[in-house]
Amino acid sequence: MGFLSTIFTWIWFQLDLIVHSGFPVFFWVRPKWSIDDIPDQSGKVVLVTGGNSGTGYATALSFYNAGAKVYIACRNEELAKEAIENIKNGGINSLTGFTYPKDQGGKRKNGTVEFIKLDLSDLQSVEECAQEFLKKEDKLDVLFANAGVMASPEGLYTKQGYTLQFGTNVLGHHRLINLLLPLLLSSPPAYPSRVILTSSAGHGGAPKGGVDFKSVIRDASDPIIKDGQQPRQGKNEKMRWVEYGQSKWGDIALAKYLHNTYGRQGRLISVAVHPGMVATNLARHLSLTPYIIKYAPWLAPVITRTPAIGAVNQVWAATIPEYDARWISGEYLVPYQKVGIARPDLQDDKKIEEVWNWCDEQAKKWA
Repeated sequence: MGFLSTIFTWIWFQLDLIVHSGFPVFFWVRPKWSIDDIPDQSGKVVLVTGGNSGTGYATALSFYNAGAKVYIACRNEELAKEAIENIKNGGINSLTGFTYPKDQGGKRKNGTVEFIKLDLSDLQSVEECAQEFLKKEDKLDVLFANAGVMASPEGLYTKQGYTLQFGTNVLGHHRLINLLLPLLLSSPPAYPSRVILTSSAGHGGAPKGGVDFKSVIRDASDPIIKDGQQPRQGKNEKMRWVEYGQSKWGDIALAKYLHNTYGRQGRLISVAVHPGMVATNLARHLSLTPYIIKYAPWLAPVITRTPAIGAVNQVWAATIPEYDARWISGEYLVPYQKVGIARPDLQDDKKIEEVWNWCDEQAKKWA
C-alpha cells in the first residue's frame, strides 16, 4: 500500500506540475487578481532582488504605484537607473521593451524607489548590500528573493566557486535573507514581515534527494573559464537543467525552513512561488530566444505570459491580509493564487534543514 501511495503521489504531482505550469495553452488557468489590485502600501519598505527586469520590475512597479518605498537590488547600476526612470513614468515591461499607458487610472500613489547594489553570485557583495540596507532602514516589510539564473552553460561559477545557478539562486539569497533576518523578525507580531522566494515548476527536475551538494562546488581540477573561452562542464557538475532544478528545489526548501523555524511561531511569513511561463530575459541562455525576439515576437504570447501576470503570485502573497497570509506560509504557490503540490521529497523536514545548514556552513567559510 505504501508503494502504491508513493506512485499515486508522484503521478498527481506530475499532473499538477503540468496543468499549473502557467503555460497559456491551459487557458482556464488564469489569474483572478491583477497586480494593479494591490492595496495601499504606504509606509511599507520592500526589497526586490532583480527588480530592474522581468517579474522583479513588475513587482517593484506595483509596490511603487501603491505608495511603498522600494529598493531595487541588482548588479548593474546603469540598468537599475533606467528601470527606476521607467517605474516613475509608469512603464510596463515586456520581452521587447516598454509601453507607457496614457491613462494611469488615478490609482498611482507614487512611492519612492532606490537602487542598492547586489551581485548574488558574490557573497562579499551580498554582505555589502545587507550592510548598506541596514544603515538605511530600520524595518523591512517584504523581501522578494526574485532574481535568478536559468539554464546557464555548464562550467560557470560564482566568485566563491559554486555553480552559477545554485550559487546565485540559493546560496546568495540564503545569505541575504540570513543577514536581514534580525530586521525581518523585528516587525510587530500582528504584522509579520514576509519573504517571498521565486521558485519554478522546474524544481521537479532536481536530482534524487533534492540537492547534490558535491555537484554545486567547483572541483579543484575544473578549469577557471576566462572571458571569451567556451565553458566546460565541471567534474561533478550536473547538466544545466538538472542544476536549475536543484536550485529551484533549494528555493522551496529555504521558504519551508523559514516557516518551520519562524512561521509556526507567527514571527515571519515565507512563501515560495512559481511565476509560470513568463516572457523575461531569464531565458536569455536558451538558443531560440534571440530568434523569437527578432523574427517571431508574435510567438511570445502564445507560449508565455507577460511579466505583470508572472508577478501575480508573489505580489498577491506579499499583500493579502495577515490572517490569510499565515495559511499560505511555508507553501509553494502555482499559477495562479493556488497552493500547489511541491515535489514529495520537499515534505522531508530533515532535507529542508540540511539545505539551510549547508548554506550556513558555506557562508562561514567566506565571512
